[in-house]
Amino acid sequence: MKVRDVMSRKIISVGRDSELRELWKIIFKIRVNAIPVVDTKGKLLGIITKDDILHLFYPDYEDLVEDFFSVSNFEEMENRIDELGSKRARDIMNKRIIFTREDCPIMRALSRMIVRNFNQLPVVSDDDRLVGMVTKGDIFSALFRAHLKGK
Repeated sequence: MKVRDVMSRKIISVGRDSELRELWKIIFKIRVNAIPVVDTKGKLLGIITKDDILHLFYPDYEDLVEDFFSVSNFEEMENRIDELGSKRARDIMNKRIIFTREDCPIMRALSRMIVRNFNQLPVVSDDDRLVGMVTKGDIFSALFRAHLKGK
């Protein structure tokens, strides 16, 4: 089986100038784990994950430990959201994108996700346009239907 056989073609993507508020709504209200960032022609430019957004609040582990053990005002930290309102997709997105192609065997795509500890991969065409997303769940469901259903 190939990625094209199991991927979702209904994808939510954003442009590089999308505001943090829009990204937040997509990830936390629509409940997706990653948002591809594309240009006007649909070419994949980057990807933003839930962790990328949460990382804005605790930029590194030292901040977390420092805040946890100090007399921090966590309400003040929450108010930091207002300061982050000027962030755009281009400021947050990861430009080193791990992706897959439509004709990739699903076990190779699954291996890539497991090794990189990802739950999904953007799927791009030969001209690097975003054409879908494939998740571990998509692959497991396809494998179950093809090999284990009814046994």
